[in-house]
Formats: sequence, structure tokens, C-alpha cells
Amino acid sequence: MCGIAGQAGAGDIRVVQAMCNRLAHRGPDDEGFYQSEGVCLGHRRLSIIDLSGGHQPIANEDETVWIVFNGEIYNFQELRADLEAHGHVFRTNSDTEAIIHAYEEYGEQCPARLFGMFAFAIWDSNQQKLFAARDHAGVKPLYYAEHEGSLLFASEIKALLAAGVSRQIDYCSLDDYLTYLYTVPPRTLFRDVKQLPPAHSLTWQDNRLTVRRYWKLEHHIEERSEDGWVEEIRSCLQSVIEGNMIADVPLGSFLSGGLDSSTIVAMMSRVRQDPVRTFTIGFGGDGNLYDEVEEARAIARHFHTDHQELQAQSGIVELLPTVIRHFDEPFGNPTALLAYILSGEIRKHVTVALAGDGGDELFGGYARYVGAAWAERYRLVPDPIRRWVINPLVQMLPESTRGRHALRRLREFSSGALLSPEAMYTSWVTYFGEEEREALYTGDFRAKVKDHDSLAYIRRLFGECTATDIVSRAMYVDANSFMPNNVLQYSDRMSMAHALEIRVPFTDPRLMELMARVPSSLKIRGGETKYLMRRVMRPDLPSEVLSRKKIGFNPPMGVWLKTSLTAQIEDLLSKQAIEARGYFRPESIQAMLSAHRNSQRDFTWHIWSLLFLELWHRMYIDSPP
Repeated sequence: MCGIAGQAGAGDIRVVQAMCNRLAHRGPDDEGFYQSEGVCLGHRRLSIIDLSGGHQPIANEDETVWIVFNGEIYNFQELRADLEAHGHVFRTNSDTEAIIHAYEEYGEQCPARLFGMFAFAIWDSNQQKLFAARDHAGVKPLYYAEHEGSLLFASEIKALLAAGVSRQIDYCSLDDYLTYLYTVPPRTLFRDVKQLPPAHSLTWQDNRLTVRRYWKLEHHIEERSEDGWVEEIRSCLQSVIEGNMIADVPLGSFLSGGLDSSTIVAMMSRVRQDPVRTFTIGFGGDGNLYDEVEEARAIARHFHTDHQELQAQSGIVELLPTVIRHFDEPFGNPTALLAYILSGEIRKHVTVALAGDGGDELFGGYARYVGAAWAERYRLVPDPIRRWVINPLVQMLPESTRGRHALRRLREFSSGALLSPEAMYTSWVTYFGEEEREALYTGDFRAKVKDHDSLAYIRRLFGECTATDIVSRAMYVDANSFMPNNVLQYSDRMSMAHALEIRVPFTDPRLMELMARVPSSLKIRGGETKYLMRRVMRPDLPSEVLSRKKIGFNPPMGVWLKTSLTAQIEDLLSKQAIEARGYFRPESIQAMLSAHRNSQRDFTWHIWSLLFLELWHRMYIDSPP
């Protein structure tokens, strides 16, 4: 796990050194550079595999091809054996060298053969070409900018800004951020900075940039017995998790007490001789609705793990400026705060930790999948009754701001079920809807984004999905949007802030492709999420874990917004601050704050995203470092 940076079309090592200095937190163990005419590659290393021999950049045998790499390749040993059989000579035991020989053997198709998490850049001096790629699921980030006749790339935006890339805002990306609470690739909040989408590669040659997609998750549903699926999925899970355990440094696992993390700990315990190190976080008296410390403790006892617990209080919001510095962009999911503080604690004990990110998208863990399945039946109710009787009554219900989401979900279900399946799903995964943004934006800002359609992103994903049922299609869209742009993004930024490597077995493309063949009726059954996964883990996990409903890894932000965060709200979202920015109408924000304070409507995510945006603006645009 590392940070990478470089320049093609020019080779100014001072520029690349400045970029790598901004990435030192990602790789505190080592630094390396390669410079030649027209190129400079830089690397910051966090040593995980081949501690003595994995110094980067690494070259092939005749030093005509060089690589900088961030991530881990879990099938590198098998890949190495295949490449050695084709005559390639290895000088190290690192997974990095396997990539460069795979490039020599398979060219630009080599990323499809890599199973792991990765972002890498290869300089091919024979062809005077830079080739870069990002992993299938989007675990590892890669940003780039065309700047003064050259191409700059880096693991984080801050490195590109250090090289002089403009800080001018992309207003369409800001519109996307308010829609989804994250920015949508390839855009970022900075007009000239782009992010390479998951499963894509780029080529820079002859001053021309080309971006291509090298892999797409296809749904080819197979009919077979339930027991047959259980056996194959269990075998694949065990193999993938064992592969994720390869490391030459101390390793552990997140443990929330939920199904995903408990599954990983169970599989790790089957092959570890010593106790698995596990870590969890709680909230004390501030948010016991979210607290899973007791559940995690029970799993730790069941598997005899070496367990560490951490309590987080509302004071962690003081870390917000630090969190913003590691994202470089506004990011509307407050779970990032928890990931930051938990990663810092875990890093005191281990260098690598496995996490259950991606399990919901893979196995069907979100409530919206149940809602999508039920909506098909609900549409059998005559439309006038749904539209003019049930929906108006449901919309009148007040919402809790203390973590109970049932009424909010009922309201969203009732209104969403009046729409087409695609529009229904879109209404569930967006935050500031079209009407809310229309009411929020000033006339000037609305004019800047009038030709931008933020929902085109979701429609495109629906259109390219090969599945036919709404549940499978919703899971496909999540795996290509919410998972990489939200879940995996905060996991990477917050862990790497502490030089902690987080591995996410559920994002392995082999497991993703397997689950894409499973009918959705085995993922969602009745009102039960993750039905098949519960079947798979029945021999290993206690019955209370298998029957437990999802809580989610979230802080009690709705409570904090009405208590300990009131001072920040009065400052960051004051009438004067909003008017000075010129994007939003102060009266719309004040109405939102009032409804939230009075528990008429849960605007937790909306308010938090606006707080984050304003503080980011002050830090990155008004007074850049």
C-alpha cells in the first residue's frame, strides 16, 4: 500500500518530489524516483510484502519498462509462475514485479489478469508511452490532470495541486456532490483534475490521452440448487479471504458484530494458528442505537480473538479539518469520521486489516433491495389509492433524527413506488433531489449548471446492466457507484491517513463475478437481506448473528447536529456565510435546519454535506495551503 505520482511529457523531478511529499502519509517507509527524458515517476512506500526487496520504482530486466504501484495483487504468486514459464526473470519477491512482467507479456490487457486492489503507472521507454490502470472495483484511487503540455498523475488530488494544477471549481461536479454526497468520475470538484473510474486504464502517448474500460461485471443468471450455490460460494469466500491474509507484517480485522465482518473473522480463524486480532468502535451514551460493541464482543469471544474496543464521542467532529485534508474534496458521509479514528487505533497494533466493505452490494444487504422487491407487489394496489390516499398520509408522518430510519424509509418507499423502477431506485440513492436543488440554488448558480443532468450517471449504469430484474440491476448500479465512490473512498482515505492498509475481500472480481450469476431471489427472500450468505455461514456463525438485522457503521450524527454541533452550524451555515458563497438561498437552508431541529424531517445527511462543503471551501479555495 503506497502513494504514487508522476509526470509524462516532461520529467521534472522537483515537481514529482513535491507531489510525493504530499503523499508521505500513504507511504512512510520508503521513497523512490525514476527520471528519464520525458518522464518522472515517484513512489512513497508502506512495506507489506517483500520488505527488503520491494523498493520502487521497479524495472524489467533491461530497464526499458518501469512501474510505480499502489495496492496488493493477491494472485501474484500464480501469475509469477505463469510468467516464469514464459521466460520472464524475476529479481524480487514482490507483487509489483509481477505486474511489470504481465505488462510485457499481455500489454494493455494485463489489468484484467490481476486480482487485488491496485493503481499503477508504467513507463514504456521503447514506445515512449505511459500506461496506468485502476482495479476492477475501485478500491485504490488514481487522479490525473493534463497540465502545461504534460500529464500529471497521483494517488490523491493534493499532490496534483502541489504541482500547480488549477483550483478552479467544476460546478457540475458540485451539482453531482449535492445529488449523491460524492463526486462522480471522471469529474472532481476541481475543474482540471479527473479521477480514473474503476476498471479503467489510461494511455498517454504523443501528447494524446486515451481512457478505456478493461472489465465490466456481467450478469448471466444460472439456475442451480441452493446447496450447490452454498458450496461454491463458501469455497470462493474461503479462498479469497485466505489470499487477502498474505502479508509480512502484523494483520487483523475490523469487527462490527454484523454479518460481513463476522464472516471475515470466521474465515480467518479457520486458517490462523494464533488468535485473529479484531477491532471495534462504540459511542457510549451518545448513540446506543448505532452501538454494536456488545455484538462484536460476543463474536470475539466465539472465535477467541485478540479483541480491542474503542469508544468515540461527539468530540471527534473536531477532527473534521483533518478529515477534509485527506479527502481533498467535499464528502458527505460522516462515517468517514469513525473510519479515521478507528484506523488510527488499529494502526497502533497492526499494519494490515481486513474489512467487510462491499458485502452489502455483493450479497444484497441494503434495505432498498427489499424495498425494490416489495415495490413490484405494491404496484398491484390500484394507482389512485397509492397516489391519492396512501402516499399523502405517509408523507405527513414525522421523522426521527435519532437513528430510527423506519418512517423515512416508509415515506421514500411510498413516493418511490409511484415511479418507474429505475426512477424509484434513483430517488432512494439521491439526497438533494431535483426539486430540493431547485429550491436550494440561487439563480446565478442554477444558470451555471442548467445544462448538467446529474441523474444521467445512474441512468447510464442502469442502461448498461445486463440483468433484467430490478433487484439485480439496483445491486449492479450500487457496485459501480455507491461502493467505489462512497464506501471504498472513505475506507482508503481514512486508513491511509494513518498508513494502515485496509483489504476488502468482498470486492475481489472472482467473487463479484460468481455472485453476478446468482438469482436475486436467493439474495433477498421475503423481507430478509443476504439470505444466501446467511446459509453459507450457518455452520460457522452463532444463530443470533445470522438473524440480526443490519445496523450499519454510522455515527449518531443526527443527535450531534442538534447538540454538540450547533456552534459549527451557526458559523458555517449562517445567513452571511451562505450569501457570501453565492450558491444557495439562505432561507432554504434555514427551513431545512428548522425542520430537523423540530424532528419534522431527518435532514442529517443534507446538513452534514453542506457543513463539509463550506469548511472545504474555506480550506481549499478561500485560503489554500
